[in-house]
Amino acid sequence: MRTEGLAAVKEQATSGTSAHLDFYLDRGCTVVPCRTGTKQIRKGSGEWTAEDSRTRRDELCGNAALRNGTGSLLVVDIDAKNGGSLDVMAEWFPGSTLTRTVQTVSPDEHGRLGLQLVYALPDGFTIGPKVLVRNAKGTPMIEVAAFAMLPGSRARGADGVMRTYEVVRDISLYPPTPELLAAVEGRVVVESAEPATADVDPAEARTRLDGLLARIAAAGDGQRNDVFTQYAIPAVRLCAVLGEDPETVLTTAYEQSGGVEPRWVKSAVRSAIRRAAVEDGGRLGLGPLAVDSLDRMRTWARYAPWPGQSGPSDRRVFLAVIGACLEQGRTDTGLGKRKLAIRAGVSEETVEASLKRLEDAGRLEVLPLERFHVRRPQLLPDDTNTHMLPPLVRENIYTGNTCEGVDPLHMVWSVPKTDKGLGLDGRHGQLFDLVCAGLTTARALSDYVGSRQDSVKRTLGRLTEVYLLAKIDGAYIPAANATELADRLALGLGGVEVCAHRENRYRDEAKRWSEEFANQPNELRDWIIDGYGESSPTVDDEQLSAQDQARIVAELEGDERRDWYEEQELYRLMGQPNELGY
Repeated sequence: MRTEGLAAVKEQATSGTSAHLDFYLDRGCTVVPCRTGTKQIRKGSGEWTAEDSRTRRDELCGNAALRNGTGSLLVVDIDAKNGGSLDVMAEWFPGSTLTRTVQTVSPDEHGRLGLQLVYALPDGFTIGPKVLVRNAKGTPMIEVAAFAMLPGSRARGADGVMRTYEVVRDISLYPPTPELLAAVEGRVVVESAEPATADVDPAEARTRLDGLLARIAAAGDGQRNDVFTQYAIPAVRLCAVLGEDPETVLTTAYEQSGGVEPRWVKSAVRSAIRRAAVEDGGRLGLGPLAVDSLDRMRTWARYAPWPGQSGPSDRRVFLAVIGACLEQGRTDTGLGKRKLAIRAGVSEETVEASLKRLEDAGRLEVLPLERFHVRRPQLLPDDTNTHMLPPLVRENIYTGNTCEGVDPLHMVWSVPKTDKGLGLDGRHGQLFDLVCAGLTTARALSDYVGSRQDSVKRTLGRLTEVYLLAKIDGAYIPAANATELADRLALGLGGVEVCAHRENRYRDEAKRWSEEFANQPNELRDWIIDGYGESSPTVDDEQLSAQDQARIVAELEGDERRDWYEEQELYRLMGQPNELGY
């Protein structure tokens, strides 16, 4: 019996995860035990540290999982059952597939098993759980999960067959490519303007809390939800200092501002309370690599040719999507067509057509989620900054000059055509930017944007007529006071009025929907949220035609759906029950 016992111990030491533990523990990884034969983390081990993993090594001989990102290791999971493969990985992140590889346990319809790619992270780099690529159903094909099973672990795959995680490519760890690093970078805590700490003086806390609540209460239409989101987390922390109920005081302030969205504010308060407990004095924002990636997209979009009649409109919509991502601290956005129309300074119909063209061109990835979808901007392989301008002016993009204050989405580029003169539109804004970048003649501009020279001259003539450009010896230069002049032109020539009218019209449409269906007893596809993030009570399916139902559900997207998804995604990544269904 003793001999058999020793044999069993020796067999265990050379099989299961035991043979692989040194690879992880020597690097300082946090490894936690899982329940036998499953991928479920053992109760109580979720708070383990790397020191716990070392001192309790004997508990890691069965199934075990790595806390992703610890020990400077990154594990990217390729889920074969949802369509993930090395080919998909190579398509999205070229040059990233050559590294240590572990085979997982769930096969695709052809019997090919999934994979884990293991990378060496740079020192000090943090990652966050996130889905990198989804299939048409919205389920993850490639993702970075909170935990990754160790080789030697055994679990049942999606087909019910028990299999072992195995190292199938035992080579040195390679670093992730810059594109992959930017994609997996964890969102960072952005310092709040109103931080609150546990040791703050109660009298000071009361003053600061009253100030925050006053700001929320003073917010008007069009900014109410953004202001609430900005100040909710510091307000929650101050409530903790004062012993007050954050849900009560925040809801009251929101109602004083004129807000009538009880479901949205309830969700927002819950989210703020949850985040206040885990964030160190601020809100979550993008890491520097992700910000740099979006900035490069914005620079490319601003100075790219964008040929054709629809090019300037597509440019504005693409820039609006990128701007929304940067403001929301995300690499994607769920803003609907109406909000994007307001940001881009064009009509909702123009946004809809541009989004379709951008999606078809591969510049926008549409990520279908459970009950709505988000859009992620991206560059094509040829869209590099080194090729966005001809060699003659490639190094001449100004920084900090007078053109920088005239944003490509400035209201001056929404000036309408009237009997007093021609308007100013997206094409004027595009050529103005390119003149600032060094293309100073009509010929150079027409060659670059692929437009007729006489058409370019007419556009330049209009810019000269309103003094945004000056023509000297056949070359165009931007006005020294272009920033101030653009503001005056937008106001004096009707650009501000047009933009305000469009915003009011879209808000009135949302209000009419709300008033029309306020007293209806049933709901259509749960709550329908429009592009302003305002909830609209819904009606019985039978009272609307199928076409109307499809149009409402397709068009009215907003913040509550996104909040619901983020909450459920958090539960999923933590291994808790969720409503996502995967």
